Amino acid sequence: MISQTSDYISVYTRSSAVALILLTVLFTAIGCATSQTVVRKTTETITQTTRDIGRKMVLSDEDLKRKVALLEFENDTLREAQNFQEIFRNGLPKYLSDQCQGILLSNPAAGGLLNELKETPKLKSGLIDGYALAILGRQLGLNAIVTGRLEDIRVIEDSQGILWTKDKLHLVQIFIRVEVFDTRTATKILDNTVDRRIEIDDLDYQMTQEVELNQLPELKETLNLLLSDIGDRVCNAVRDQPWDGYITKIDGDRYVIPSGTKVGLKTGDILEVFDSSRTMEGVGGQRFFIPGLKIGIIEIVTISEDRLEAKLVSGKDIKKGSTVRRK
Repeated sequence: MISQTSDYISVYTRSSAVALILLTVLFTAIGCATSQTVVRKTTETITQTTRDIGRKMVLSDEDLKRKVALLEFENDTLREAQNFQEIFRNGLPKYLSDQCQGILLSNPAAGGLLNELKETPKLKSGLIDGYALAILGRQLGLNAIVTGRLEDIRVIEDSQGILWTKDKLHLVQIFIRVEVFDTRTATKILDNTVDRRIEIDDLDYQMTQEVELNQLPELKETLNLLLSDIGDRVCNAVRDQPWDGYITKIDGDRYVIPSGTKVGLKTGDILEVFDSSRTMEGVGGQRFFIPGLKIGIIEIVTISEDRLEAKLVSGKDIKKGSTVRRK
C-alpha cells in the first residue's frame, strides 16, 4: 500500500514537473504580458461569478431592476480631451445597457429634474452634494446617480530593464474618478479613481510637446478600456444594493411611487414602508438620510411603466418621502 502510494506521488510529481515546464515554455512563447492578461481575465471572471451567486443568496429582490441616472462626466484638467467627453457621454450608457443586467438607465431625453441641472450640485467645500442629488433622484424613482470626472492626463518617463539594458519609456497616464450616490441614504456606494498608462513611441512623445494629447491615436483606445472597467464597477456597486422606492405623493387614500413595470413590479405586490424623515450631518456640510423603522404595509393597485399607486394594508402616519421595499 505504501509502495503504491509512493508510485502515485512519483507520477504526480513527474506530471506536475512536466506541466510546469510546459507552462513556462508557453508563457515564454506568448510573452509575459499576454500571460498576465489571461490570469487577470480569469481572476475577474471567477470573482464576478462568485459575486453574482452571493448576490442571489442575499438579495430577495434581485429580480427587480435598479434605476440609475448618469450625469455628465466633467473634465477637470487643463487639457482638451474631446474623446473623453464623447466616449463617456455615449459609451458608458451603452456599456451599462448591454453588459449590466439588472440596471435600468434613466432616459436623459425624457426630461426631468436632473436634466435641469446646469452642473452637479456642490457644497462650499467643493464636494458633490450627495443629499441634493438624492432628493432629486427620489423624485424620479432612481436608486443611484453616477458622476465622474477626468482628473488628470500626464506625460511621464519610465525605465524598463536592468543595468545597462535599461530602456527609457514615454508614457501617458490617465486618471478618471467615478462616484455613485445611493438615493436611499445619500451616501456614496462607490468612489474610485481608475488609472491606466499608455506607452507611446518617440514620435508621439514629440507630438505631445507640440499638439494636444487628444490627437494621440492610442488615447481613444485607452479611454474605451477605462470605460469598460468603470462600467463594471458601477454595475456591481449598484446591483449589490437592495431595490428601494419612494412615496412622492399622497393622493387621497393612494400612495404614489415613481416606479413601475419597467423595474419589475406588478399589481398585487406588497411593499413595506419605512420612515425616512431623519437625517444626520457629516463632515464638510454633508447630510445623509438615516434609514428608519418599518411603519406600514401597502399594496400596489394600479401600475404603469414608471408609476404606481398603492393602498394601505396596515400602519399609520405614512408620509410623503417614506421609503418602500418589496416584501
